[in-house]
Amino acid sequence: MKRKKSISRSGFYNLSISIGLFTFLCGVSLALFTMATPSNRTADGGSNVGASTFARVAPKGVITENFLSSERHSVPRVTPERPPLEPLGNTLWQVDDQNAIADGVAIDANDVWGAWTLQGARLGVYPIGGNGTPDFEFSSFGSGNSGLASARGADRMAFMESNAPGSDFRIHGFRSTSGGTPDWSFPFPVSDPNLPASSKKVAVSYDGSTVAAVVSDSITQNSTLYVFEADTGAVRLSWTDALRMNAVDLTDDGSIALVTQDNLAALVDTSSGNILFSVAGSGAGNVFYRISGDGSVFVTGGFDLDVYKYDGTTYQRVIHFSRASNWFGGASVVSRDGSTVGSFAGNFANNWLTGEVFLFDVASAQMIGSYPVSGSGSFQGTPVGAESNDNGTVMAFASWGTEFHDWPEVMVFNRNVDLIGAIEFPGSAFGVDVSADGQYVVGGSKAVHANQFGSGGRIELIQLQPQPTPTPTPTPTATPTVTPTPTPTPTPTPTVTPRPTPLPRPRPTPYPRPTP
Repeated sequence: MKRKKSISRSGFYNLSISIGLFTFLCGVSLALFTMATPSNRTADGGSNVGASTFARVAPKGVITENFLSSERHSVPRVTPERPPLEPLGNTLWQVDDQNAIADGVAIDANDVWGAWTLQGARLGVYPIGGNGTPDFEFSSFGSGNSGLASARGADRMAFMESNAPGSDFRIHGFRSTSGGTPDWSFPFPVSDPNLPASSKKVAVSYDGSTVAAVVSDSITQNSTLYVFEADTGAVRLSWTDALRMNAVDLTDDGSIALVTQDNLAALVDTSSGNILFSVAGSGAGNVFYRISGDGSVFVTGGFDLDVYKYDGTTYQRVIHFSRASNWFGGASVVSRDGSTVGSFAGNFANNWLTGEVFLFDVASAQMIGSYPVSGSGSFQGTPVGAESNDNGTVMAFASWGTEFHDWPEVMVFNRNVDLIGAIEFPGSAFGVDVSADGQYVVGGSKAVHANQFGSGGRIELIQLQPQPTPTPTPTPTATPTVTPTPTPTPTPTPTVTPRPTPLPRPRPTPYPRPTP
């Protein structure tokens, strides 16, 4: 079954901050994250520099370029109202900052955690039932870049930060009761101003036992995966490789880390460092691979969307999907129970002014449905994030949106691909998360569009209407314990042939694997 829906929203117009210094070089420009270069401080302690990021699609992936401007943009504080629960959810509260950008957000049973970047970079913890006032905030530097992740099944989170020059990287462990003092801290022995801290580079297991982070070293050009005991900060594992590490995800118990290494997906045993399985994706750069709670399903993206499922012996590709000129790397996710995969693909051939959300049923390897969006203007509507509740009945997708806000910057769907929630930011979304039960969705944003120079940002929390309980999906009984094998050589070849429907293929014969 394949469903097509369309959306058109024109209630917003371009904000006052705009510039004529830059025009788009071509329709294949892609933008990632705006916060890589810090702002300068004025005499009054404020920020007078905004950041804008552009990138272009190359045959093997994405190349990012960052720019600065002396323009300053501030957002007035908005007093949140709590109207009756509406069809697309109602706003519980908003937090606006005049200088910092809300780059990352995470939600657990009681709190929203926010990572602010650029001037005023910090961690903030906001009770779900509050009014947006933080219980506490923390920062070692006060400027630079930051990222975070939290456990959904426990009171544990990790905060990663790098200073403005990118010469000092640290990670800290917190609980909601920690106040402004970390439970533990670890300084990474690396520096890299080109690959600063971000929320893609840190993960916390669902049970709160394990923290993982990836960092790159500008001196050696190597990357390292660090695995920590979440309660104490003790290093369980450090695994270094020459191939750049862009992101990390964890299984529920933290026993397996899925590391995004350029275009390579590597499943790493967090106790031994053994590679349990690896496979090349279809493009590098703006790609972030995701894994289910039990490790039985993982998804890779790029020029194609590929889903792998554990068959009791090894992982087999069960879904392969492509669309001409579409990028699936920035906003793909698999639900915790492994039942559902979602992806928001953007069309880089028309300056990211069209895109489509796709949902897939993993058991049948079939598309559930899709939701196309389209817009106009000169700004890129690049998809940048995706999250799911535990059983895949609520999936949220974040994008930069267009110049005229033709679709909401955060869109939330049920498993029938109905739009059930939305957050419409003044600027571009950069982060999104969904509570385990699917009742709450939180988004983080910049105050202006990502392609514009300017500072400021917002975190907004919405509550959704209750969703029907789905038919339970059988949970795989086997935990993947694949025999460690050599990693195949990455061969990222873009696929550009349009495929109007998913093409589940017969399970291929796995690579020959020597026995111990």
